[in-house]
Parts: sequence; structure tokens; C-alpha cells
Amino acid sequence: MSIALHKSKQFLAPLIKIIVILICAYVIYIQWMERPLQLNELWIALQKLQGFTLVAMIAVSLASWLVESKKWQYLVSDFYELSFRESVLQNLTAQAASFITPFRAGEFAMKSLFFKKSLRKKVLSSILAGTISQMLITVLLGITGVLFYLKESLELDTAFYLIGAGILLLVLLAGLSLWLIKKWNYKIPATKKWCRTILFSLLRYLLFASNWLLLLWLLDYESPILITMRNVSIFYLVVSIIPVFQIFDIALKWTAATYIFEGAFFNSELIIAATSIIWLTNSIAPTLLGCALLPFQRLKTLEE
Repeated sequence: MSIALHKSKQFLAPLIKIIVILICAYVIYIQWMERPLQLNELWIALQKLQGFTLVAMIAVSLASWLVESKKWQYLVSDFYELSFRESVLQNLTAQAASFITPFRAGEFAMKSLFFKKSLRKKVLSSILAGTISQMLITVLLGITGVLFYLKESLELDTAFYLIGAGILLLVLLAGLSLWLIKKWNYKIPATKKWCRTILFSLLRYLLFASNWLLLLWLLDYESPILITMRNVSIFYLVVSIIPVFQIFDIALKWTAATYIFEGAFFNSELIIAATSIIWLTNSIAPTLLGCALLPFQRLKTLEE
């Protein structure tokens, strides 16, 4: 019986890899077959771009993943000596798994399989710390963008009540987070470690958000740079706090971008095309790379 169980666990790792790759391929396929993307508008947008633009955008996106990998290497350094190369491979392959789950839940499952079972609670705690730090940056910058929007769009009394409601919501979320941390029996990292982790998260945010600034500038989006930065921060706040499967992710991004970026000189079709290009460079490119690397990674489905 134990021999049969051991044999079955040996086939578990290849099965996990095959399932992740097939589901990712299926999701990407139906995104393009079933979503109402106007390919002619995408082509018009691409014609406005210089030849090096997509290469530069993919390079910036991959640079953000290198920063994420450095953060991951730093987070696990207390209990495991992880090389930077291994960290890059783990992050890209975990992206393939998180692509098919809401709130990047697949990242927790996939990354834990790169480590011994005895280390997995520490691994999950490190992933949680990295996720919280990234979400903290997204929420803080997003709320800052929302406050600037409210200041320009609403009356002072209305804006005051909305800001108060937002602060109350943040307090409730902080209380819920502390309760979950206590239930998880999670050991909170030292202040220095938190600060460095948050700095890594901020740098990564600035890198993948810069693709929006570059693309909108090249597509002649007529808006002051501060307004564009405000809109980008609100966009990432909206798409980060709504829990959707990646199968619906691009539709959510199209809807959010249309409302946030649309202006008198920028039609909705071109916004949808721009959102699709960002989606390709920031999400699809690293996902495809992760799928290509996944078969060569060793998952620890057995205790060693």
C-alpha cells in the first residue's frame, strides 16, 4: 500500500505541470476567441508604435519580475538559501499557476511545492508577506489617486464623507488582517525586513505601471502626466481589489480602463486596444514564459 502511494506521488508533479499548462493555454485561447476585441483597433494602435516599443515594454515587464524574484529571495533567506536564478524560475512558473486563480491563489500552491513539506508553512507565510506588501503599495497609491480625483470632481462635503468611509474601511481591513495573522499564528517579520520588502514592492509597481505611461504617451493620450499617473493608480486599485479568475480578468481591465482613461481625445476602442497591449506584455508574456519553464522545474511532492 505504501509503495503504491509512493508511486502515485511520483506521478503527481508531472500531472500538476500538465494541468497548469493546459488550463493556461485554454484560458489564453478563449480570451481571444470569445472576447469582443476589435482587432482592427488593435492594429491601428500597433501602427502608431515604434518597432522597439513592444520589445521595450516586455523588457520592462520582465524587469519587474526580476525585482519580484529578488524580493522572494530576500523573504525566504531566513530559512532557505535560494539562488537568484532559482527565485526567477519559481516566480515565473508560479505566475502560470496564479494566472488561472483569483487573488493569485495559485502562487501559494505552486511555490510551496518547490520546498520540503517541513518548510511549507514558512514558505506560505513568506508568500503572504510579499502579497500583503504589494497590495499595500497598490492600495496606498490607489487611494491617493482616488483622493486627487475626488478633490477635482466632487464637492468638499461629499468628498469628506467618502474619504471618511474609506478610512473606516481601511481600519476594518486592518483589523481583519490582524485577526487572520493571529489565527494563522504568523510570526510578523522585523521592521527592517518589512521596510525592504515594501521597497521591493514599490519598485516593482513603478516598473509595471510605467508601461502604461509609455504606451499612452506613444498613443497620443492628451492628458497631463500627473493626471495620467492618477488614472493608472486608480486602475490598478480597481483591478486588484475585485476577486476574479483570470478568465474574466481582461474583460474587467477593459471595463475599468474605459471608465478611467476615456476622454474627449481618446476613444474607447483605442483604450481597449491599449489595455490589451498592456495585458499581453505584463500578464501573458510572463505566463507563457512560466509555462515554457514549468516542465523543467522539480516539484517536491514527496517529503525529503
